[in-house]
Amino acid sequence: MLSLVVFGVYLSTRYDPPPVVGTEGPPDVFSGERAFERLKTILPRAEPHPLGSPANHQVRFRILQELKDLGLDPVQNDHWVSSRSPATGSSLTLARNLIVELPSANPELPAILLACHYDSVAAGPGASDDAAAVASLIEIAAILMRETPLARPVFLLFTDGEEVGLVGARGFVRFNEIADQIGVVINLEARGNSGGSLMFETSEGNSWLVEQMARGLDRPMSSSAYVSIYRAMPNSSDLTVFMRRGLSGFNFAFIGNPKHYHTPLDNIGNLDLGSLQHQGDHALAITRQLLLSEWTDPSSIRDAVYTDIGASFILSWPSGRTPWFAGAILLSIVFSFRFSANTCSWQRRELLRGGICWALIMLLGVILGWLSATLLQHLDSTPTPWPEGFHYDLMVPSLVASIATLVAITIIRSEPTTFYFLHAIALALGSLILSFIAEGFSYVLILPAFTASLASFLLAGNNRNRRLLLPVCCVLVTAATSLVLVPLIKFLPPALGVFASSPILSFLVVLLLLPLAPVVSSLARPVISGFCFLLLAGAVWSGYTAVKSPSFSSDAPQHINLTYFEAANRDDAQIEISSWEGDLPQRLIGNLDPFPEASDLPYPLGPSVFTAPRAQLASPHLELLKWNTTGHTHDAKIRLRPTALSQEIQIRIDQRAGLSRVTALGMDMLLPEPDLAGQQSLLFRGIPEDGLEITLTWNSGPSLDLSLIGITPKVPSQLDALRANRNQVPACPAHRGDRSITLRQMTLSSPLF
Repeated sequence: MLSLVVFGVYLSTRYDPPPVVGTEGPPDVFSGERAFERLKTILPRAEPHPLGSPANHQVRFRILQELKDLGLDPVQNDHWVSSRSPATGSSLTLARNLIVELPSANPELPAILLACHYDSVAAGPGASDDAAAVASLIEIAAILMRETPLARPVFLLFTDGEEVGLVGARGFVRFNEIADQIGVVINLEARGNSGGSLMFETSEGNSWLVEQMARGLDRPMSSSAYVSIYRAMPNSSDLTVFMRRGLSGFNFAFIGNPKHYHTPLDNIGNLDLGSLQHQGDHALAITRQLLLSEWTDPSSIRDAVYTDIGASFILSWPSGRTPWFAGAILLSIVFSFRFSANTCSWQRRELLRGGICWALIMLLGVILGWLSATLLQHLDSTPTPWPEGFHYDLMVPSLVASIATLVAITIIRSEPTTFYFLHAIALALGSLILSFIAEGFSYVLILPAFTASLASFLLAGNNRNRRLLLPVCCVLVTAATSLVLVPLIKFLPPALGVFASSPILSFLVVLLLLPLAPVVSSLARPVISGFCFLLLAGAVWSGYTAVKSPSFSSDAPQHINLTYFEAANRDDAQIEISSWEGDLPQRLIGNLDPFPEASDLPYPLGPSVFTAPRAQLASPHLELLKWNTTGHTHDAKIRLRPTALSQEIQIRIDQRAGLSRVTALGMDMLLPEPDLAGQQSLLFRGIPEDGLEITLTWNSGPSLDLSLIGITPKVPSQLDALRANRNQVPACPAHRGDRSITLRQMTLSSPLF
């Protein structure tokens, strides 16, 4: 038992980042410290740099300078990208991408694209997401420049506007001819600032890609389960855009410490250099592997079912073969089982008892583990998926599931060898079922089932030494189960949080303990009772610690955004305070005056709206340039100019106006769908200082009523006290961050009247 615990702990450490290579490391090896020095140059201050902001311009300039210092000739591509979504209506965004090509000997071959984004959200500086990737790609470029000319073209793409809708990647695939040359994309991302680098997403038909990954990576962390989970989620990244274009590719990210994601805590000081090292190792290794391989079409007919084994190597096979593997394993186990049953003259009562024991362990473990987690969350009123010390929250269902397993073994003591064979059959049957309904997860059961089938032959052929061989077989199956479950147990909590992880974790713990049931059943009841008591004490202590621990701390603050709003036709102003992590703290809102008429405001705000001091912010400029009337159709050409850099400009028009066309830069924008209030929204991002000309066409009458809205990051200085109070909660902005919104209602009329 102790050896299995030690093995599990060792296995868990294999999924930590590797040691960091120092600045004096070999020039042909990726150095996390050298990349970190580049990161400090690119991001010298802990300030956000969202699309269109002065900080965004400065970061882009520093990236250009770093690339030029390597002897490269980077190019800036500016793309106006039009899109439509239910949240923003129709939008037009200016994204400024950077692209550079490394010298190659065969420019006609399909190219490798190393991609990341350099913009951040408005709430945080984005050191991990995704400036760390920017620094990594520059370091990789410096290494590969010593190996030029390369065997095929390699491009580095730094996209803008990923955080506001993947607009940089969309602009690249729509308007840049280089997109036609790309064969494989390697995209670097982050959803935290620590942990090992996971290859969590690939394009469809990934068998060849997985083969290249298996050959190229020394410390791979990936599985077809991760790919299946991510494909089922609504999340997206730049790779999503590339895959829609038909390109093949990989997505790498580290996800540890998700509470820092998209907040001011995503700064250089909180970045784990080991994560930076591992991400860079992966990107450089897979690039070199693709350079060594001879290929023209990287796609395959089918996906691979695969997993890493102890972050040491990749085990894979093409999808579609799993049912045959699982069926063969099931038949071999059944054969061994029947042979043993005939030899030992097992009675039906023993088989029934073993089956009931197995089912009871599974049901009690999963249900009681889930119920204990639900009760703890009720007692603790956990408002966030990642509370401070959330590992205590996860220990409770894990320990309770373990107790339930031991209790079930004690209540129904089945014949050990019978139980072993029944569990082996259950593993094989489960893998066969998964091969039809969720083949990407089938390796979780098929590898332990395969180990159990080999051990079954050993048991069936050695009746005299069965008592000595059975513990060995149980340990082997447990070790095989650990190989596939430990990484899931390690990565699921930071990926999904305590709410979704608890029932899954209970199931995984039970699945991990089931192979040991034959060994445990041979122990005396007092010994099992002692184990149960220790586990119960651990569960009670973990639950007590979780309840007493604060949900939020300075290192894991509550996410609270402030939205300041003022309308030109009103004498007052409002502040909306919003949080998706539970109720607003009373100490934050206790001295504020609620605004009772929020539903009457001309701009939709959330439920928690308060009166705020008016800041007299400047609204965006709108200038009427040209008017044209043809029959019942009216055209107004206008110029929009922001009053602050990084300001977004939104135009809201009532659908009764009959808006029929919107043109900008010589192209038609997608007409927005009306929202529940019957308003159609046009959103413009990244507008340059000299403005943007657009033409509105409608047919309701000789004038057009509209709302001109300016959306600017941060809130006015009049609310500094409120911001300071929020920081002491402790809380911080997240994702889109704090905003100031101005609204001016206007009427466009013909200049002839």
